[in-house]
Amino acid sequence: MGRLGMLVILLAVLATGASACSPGTAADSGGHSDSLAALQQGAVSYTLIEAQSSLPVGAGRFVFGVAPSKGEPVSGLSPQVWVGREQGSPARGPFPARWVTWTAPQTDRYGAPPVPGFYEADIVIPAPGKWSVLARATVNGRAVAALGDIPVYANPSASVGSPAIGTSTPVADSPEAAAAIDTRDPPTPMHYVSLDTALSNGLPTVLVFATPLLCESRMCGSVVDEVLDVYDHVGRTRANFVDVEIYPTRDTNRPAPAFLRWRFESEPWVLVIDRSGTVRGRFEGPVVSPEIQAALQPLLSS
Repeated sequence: MGRLGMLVILLAVLATGASACSPGTAADSGGHSDSLAALQQGAVSYTLIEAQSSLPVGAGRFVFGVAPSKGEPVSGLSPQVWVGREQGSPARGPFPARWVTWTAPQTDRYGAPPVPGFYEADIVIPAPGKWSVLARATVNGRAVAALGDIPVYANPSASVGSPAIGTSTPVADSPEAAAAIDTRDPPTPMHYVSLDTALSNGLPTVLVFATPLLCESRMCGSVVDEVLDVYDHVGRTRANFVDVEIYPTRDTNRPAPAFLRWRFESEPWVLVIDRSGTVRGRFEGPVVSPEIQAALQPLLSS
């Protein structure tokens, strides 16, 4: 699906690799630094592996990987990220990135992560349009720079602060019934409540759209495991957990109606929704249990 196709192609031929030290370039992330072109000078060109299809205007979560043109993705760095309109115009940044590793037990047959972790940066993009994103780090004492482009939208699907779309989703009251609507093996227990019911019962909601068996990005099984870990710790009496299988009939030409209503074009997605039905947490692509828990915790009753 879209940009995540690039991710899965790269992951299919690249394995995880060695770690390295953090970069030394720094500036005020709210202002301007050198141009993107200047930031690439003297640096070895790496590939930027983007793990989401788009970003929102304003504050957003940028998730990515970096790899040499021929070789293995590099883990354990502390990259810095810049964004810019044109190669020669001033770049905004740096925004520090962190290395995030999976935390939940892997209980899905299809849930083995394709990578041991990912990089994540909180960035700010001031206007919609096509933006370039540059990640710069130091690998074995040499500067490396990975450049990519990503569309930025003023009102993307499921933007933080927007109303959740209440729609009916399949419900299952037994493992056998869940297996008929979930490609995960075994199916999750998070099919006990329909999304429209969840949004009206006075509890916050964690909503996941994924397809562990048919996932193009290969991240769905791992992400569902992370959501399931939050479910196990929080429980269904304090929050709703709604697991929507994107292809319940196992036909990739027939996405679930709820997936289409939310206007998603990639997978997986995790949303955290408050008691009033407003989106408060938005995670496209890989996300781990502590991040979901951090978004959910302020919405839980004491």
